[in-house]
Amino acid sequence: MKSPLSMIKTIFISTLLFTLSVTASASSQTRAMDHAEIIELSSKYAWGIDTLDKELLATVFIPSAFAHYEIVNTSVIKLDEKLEGFDEIYQWLKKNLGHRKGHDGLPWHFVTNHVVDITNDTAVMRFYMHNRPMAAGGVYTFKLIRATEGWRVKALKLDEQIWDLSPYQKRK
Repeated sequence: MKSPLSMIKTIFISTLLFTLSVTASASSQTRAMDHAEIIELSSKYAWGIDTLDKELLATVFIPSAFAHYEIVNTSVIKLDEKLEGFDEIYQWLKKNLGHRKGHDGLPWHFVTNHVVDITNDTAVMRFYMHNRPMAAGGVYTFKLIRATEGWRVKALKLDEQIWDLSPYQKRK
């Protein structure tokens, strides 16, 4: 027969192990939900820039967001645009993508191969983008923060490469 002290130790250890497993499970679920919410931002961003949906894009960025769009390979198209604040980002997107009419030509941007690193209330996500009609692609890096409304982009960087200039040249 076990002594009362031995039984108390067994109950304590069992309770501790149960509590740790429940806490670890809840933590894993929260992490998985954060991961899914962060990846969803890239889809909202791609859909938002393809449709120039300002309301949708506003759910992606914090108001003071920073964006840097850059072409990184040798190209006749020069792009090294640094934008401060959501309103400036949206106006630049509208000016440069506004030649598209409604849903004609959709989808333009495809996003894939997401890598997400979460540290407390900040995260970094890197993913590939393919811009179908421009024969272009690149790597986006989103720096994110957990805001009251959920995860939001604090800073965005696009390193883009143009592979075929003919669609761009036809537009001019």
